[in-house]
Amino acid sequence: MFKLLLLPFKLVIGFLKLSGVKGALLLAIGVGIGLLVAPQRGAVLRARLAQKLREANGGGGGLPADEDLSL
Repeated sequence: MFKLLLLPFKLVIGFLKLSGVKGALLLAIGVGIGLLVAPQRGAVLRARLAQKLREANGGGGGLPADEDLSL
């Protein structure tokens, strides 16, 4: 159980060893900027994206019922 609690710290230490100080600083700066400029929470953004996908795929019911499709 104790090893499981220390796993995130071991992963961070391993990442820092692989990427070096410069890579870690760039990652931290990128995450910070991303959090500052994020337009909204994840759930709200996912709902907006799902709505736009439904509209783009004809989720509004497609063609009206009285539309004549004969050639």
